[in-house]
Amino acid sequence: MKKSQKKESILNTAEKLFYQYGFHAIGVKSILEQAGVAPMTMYYHFNSKEDLIKEILVRREDQYLQLIEDNVKREDGMNSYIKSLIKIHLDWIETDSFNGCLFLRAKQEYEGVNEEVASLSREHKKTLLNRIENDLELFHVPRSLGVQLLIILEGLTSIAQIQTIDEVKEAANGLIKDIYVAEK
Repeated sequence: MKKSQKKESILNTAEKLFYQYGFHAIGVKSILEQAGVAPMTMYYHFNSKEDLIKEILVRREDQYLQLIEDNVKREDGMNSYIKSLIKIHLDWIETDSFNGCLFLRAKQEYEGVNEEVASLSREHKKTLLNRIENDLELFHVPRSLGVQLLIILEGLTSIAQIQTIDEVKEAANGLIKDIYVAEK
């Protein structure tokens, strides 16, 4: 394995384990065993478990925001934008073998323990809100609609932990039909 492949193996394995069991429940030893790498390799790429977590969160945010950037429909009007944004989020939840929001989990586990990790989580939500609000400027609607859309996305994230993805999709599709923004 090349070093970059080993780093990717560490990142992918750690993300999977953190996502499934939480950050504090998983030790470096478990990550290394499942990734098939030596401790020296881990510490060559990351100074600490927290540095590994920070890189995972940054990478995850980049992937999610890129998914939105590549797939959201801005050109067909406000209603098409809302529908596509919700669909993108639902697809992300479904693809990700859903177990909640890794950012919120990081915030919950690291608030008051490691401010850098907790801050990354808060900043992710602010970045997402900013992205939505900037998109909404195209449609000349109140910026407050951005918070409302983020509440919907967060609600979908939350409810997907207690209902099947099909039930969540069905409810979201009903919600999309009920949301109609008068376009100027």
